[in-house]
Amino acid sequence: MRNEIEQKLVKRWPSWFNVTGDVRHSPMPFGFLCGDGWFNIVWRLCVELEPLVGEFERETGERFEVVQVKQKLGMLRLYVSHHSDAIDDRIADAREEASHTCEVCGELGKQLEVEGWIRAVCDKHAHILEGQ
Repeated sequence: MRNEIEQKLVKRWPSWFNVTGDVRHSPMPFGFLCGDGWFNIVWRLCVELEPLVGEFERETGERFEVVQVKQKLGMLRLYVSHHSDAIDDRIADAREEASHTCEVCGELGKQLEVEGWIRAVCDKHAHILEGQ
């Protein structure tokens, strides 16, 4: 994801995304390792997680953090420091949505093998990526 797009997420949820921390504790300093096309999915997921995280933090006194955001096997992977069934369900819903959303442009896509990697892409971007 381009830095200017990442920064929208970091600015909105600064305590969740420690992009300036130590990579020995979290891979987030490497940034969001997925395409711009999934920005809206990640944003909606974070909005949906807000009340769940707030409840979790009030009940436990522990701080919630997103440890990593990346693409793996054509699906969005969002790893977090703490889990609940509700948090995990929202993350699973976002993973499913991303699996049929083009990681490049955000349009309808499908999982395809592109240059030996499984990616979620639309037909247009599958052809472009194959030509790189």
